[in-house]
Amino acid sequence: MITGINTVRNCLSTGYPFIEATLSVLPLCDKYLINDGGSDDGTLEALKELCESYPKVKLYQIPDTPSVRWDCVSDQLNTLIQEAGSGWIFLGNADELLHEEDTHALREYILRSKDRIIRLNRREITYNWGALSGEVYHPARITKNIMGVRMDWNKYGGDEFLFTDGWHDPKRALVAPFTLYHFYNLFPLNQIKKLENDALRLSPGDSARVKAYERLKNSEIRPVAPKHIYPHLPILMRDLAGAPKYHVRKELFNPEWLSELTGLKY
Repeated sequence: MITGINTVRNCLSTGYPFIEATLSVLPLCDKYLINDGGSDDGTLEALKELCESYPKVKLYQIPDTPSVRWDCVSDQLNTLIQEAGSGWIFLGNADELLHEEDTHALREYILRSKDRIIRLNRREITYNWGALSGEVYHPARITKNIMGVRMDWNKYGGDEFLFTDGWHDPKRALVAPFTLYHFYNLFPLNQIKKLENDALRLSPGDSARVKAYERLKNSEIRPVAPKHIYPHLPILMRDLAGAPKYHVRKELFNPEWLSELTGLKY
């Protein structure tokens, strides 16, 4: 059993491709638990439609607290970990996609693994959609759901699972040969809202984020069409490449259409 979990809020206005991110790992999972922390921009409505279309997705509505975001994220994810039951946990992220070509092989890898956690290779799509960045990060996105496993964003961030006997794999040695594609700040008309969200809600007091938001908050952003699209994008993102603003495409709520597109079962 593999259970996906994630928590989101106002992804439409901030340019997180949350529907594509969920669907990219849905064939990997036996069920997917997603929380909405109090969206008011259409994100919640899109999630409700997603649940109606894909029975494996279950929606929770544990509200964000008005204080520092990381506190409530930890609480929300730890609730979903408890709800998931036995087996494996796949920690999703609203701007990370698994490539459709890796789905079956990664599922087999997880179910055969003897380790408590599995790390993946995260690569960013560059801001102009033209290439992968050279930097590789190794988040611990997968864990066995054993007694005592939990998340603590304030202590280790959102990429490490904690166990009752401490932080597992501190040397980041347990890396699987699979890539998560990170789509960050790629939709120009969402950027100011995303910077505002980062500076005032996710990390209040972070001077670098506040300065970035103050610098651009009164700007008029003019999108520029990319000259080249990275050819190995996950298929779910290809129609969005170069779009000035993130939007939810209605065809994604059609499981038959999506299966034909990706070759996967949902």
